[in-house]
Amino acid sequence: MPNIKELRRLSGRRPAEIIKGFKALAAEQYILWESSAPIETAVIIEGWERNVPYDTSPQGGAQSAGRGPNIDYWMNH
Repeated sequence: MPNIKELRRLSGRRPAEIIKGFKALAAEQYILWESSAPIETAVIIEGWERNVPYDTSPQGGAQSAGRGPNIDYWMNH
């Protein structure tokens, strides 16, 4: 897990915004992280969005059934 300085550089967000995002991810149980601990101690529990249907077509959904990433999803979201 990158530290707060690396996340700031990579995301362009301020530390307060990064911490707010981490708190939201922890509350939604996507990550395990104590807000009093450093960012780099976070552990990812679930790496994909929930309730996103799988689409078997090559141009379909965010998680296209094993046919590689859907570039449109990453470019438009």
